[in-house]
Amino acid sequence: MRFNLSATPTERCSHNAPTPTAGGLGFAVIFIGFLSYLFLTEESTKLPLIYNYLIAACLLLIVSLYDDCKPVSYRLRLATQLMCALLLVIGDGIIESPVIDIQSDSVLFFQKILTVFTFLSLINAANFIDGLNGLLSLCVMITLGFAGFWIDGYQPLLHMHWVLIAAVFGFFIFNFPNGKIFMGDTGSTFLGLTLGFFALMAQSHYPVSANHETAIFNKGFVFTLLPMAFLWFDVIFTLLRRIMRGEHLAEAHRDHMIHILFDKGYKHVFVTLLYAFGTILMGCLTYCCHVEQISFIMLLGIYAVLQTLFVLFVFKVPQRQSK
Repeated sequence: MRFNLSATPTERCSHNAPTPTAGGLGFAVIFIGFLSYLFLTEESTKLPLIYNYLIAACLLLIVSLYDDCKPVSYRLRLATQLMCALLLVIGDGIIESPVIDIQSDSVLFFQKILTVFTFLSLINAANFIDGLNGLLSLCVMITLGFAGFWIDGYQPLLHMHWVLIAAVFGFFIFNFPNGKIFMGDTGSTFLGLTLGFFALMAQSHYPVSANHETAIFNKGFVFTLLPMAFLWFDVIFTLLRRIMRGEHLAEAHRDHMIHILFDKGYKHVFVTLLYAFGTILMGCLTYCCHVEQISFIMLLGIYAVLQTLFVLFVFKVPQRQSK
C-alpha cells in the first residue's frame, strides 16, 4: 500500500475499499524462478520457446507492475504485449495445423500472424475477465489440472502445471472470498501469456491419433484453452456488443456477463463458483473428446447449447431484492 500498489474503488470495480493489488507478482515470480531453474538443469527444457517465454514474461511483468502502480497508456501496454507475442513466435512458437503443409512460406507467415493475434487476445481477455474475487485464479487452476491429460506424461510440463497451480492457490486463499489482495494487471496478463505458452508446449506432446492428424489446429493447443470457453466467450460477446453500440473498446466498463450478474444482486462467490462449474464441465467434455467418446463437432454443439442457455440466464434472470 505504501508503494501505491492498491486498487481504489471505481464505478467499474466490485469492491468498496482500497485493496492491495499486484498480488500476481507472487505466483509469477515463483513460476518464472522455477522455470528458470528447470531450463538450466533439465536438458529437455533447453528450448528456444522456453527461453523466449522467460524474457517475454519478465518484460510483461515489469510493465504490468508499473501499470498497477501508476496507470500507463494502452498504447504502451499493447506494444509490450505485441513484443511478448513476437518473442514467442521467434522462439519457434506457432499454432500448428496438422492438415496444412507448413513448408509453404505463405502458410507459415499466416500461422505466425495467427499466433501473435491469439496471444494478444489471451493476454487481454485474461485481464478483462479478472473482475471478481477468485474468478480468474480458480478457473486457471481448474484448467491447468485438466491440461495434464493432453501432454502424454511429459514430466517437465506436468511439473510446470503443478508449480503454477500451487503458486496461484497461495494467492487464491487470500483473494477468495474476502478479497484481501488482488492480482492486478501484473497477475492477469501473466496468466493469459502463460496459458498460451502451456498451449504451445502441449502441441508437441499431444498423443498422435488418426483424428488428431485431421485436426485443423493442434488438439494439444485447443484442448489446453477449451475448459475456459465460458470466460473467453464472455470477453468476445461483450466486445461485440460494445462495437455494435459504437462504444470505445479501450474504455473501462462493466458490461461483461460476470458484472451483469453481480449488479443484479448475485454475490461474487456465486458468480465465481458458477464460472468454475462451467470450467469443470467444459474440462470434462474436452476429456471425453480427447478419449474419443464424443467427436469435436459434438463437443462444439453441446457447448453452443450450454453457452446459449447461459446467456439467456444472465439476461433474463430477475434482479435480486436486496435485504
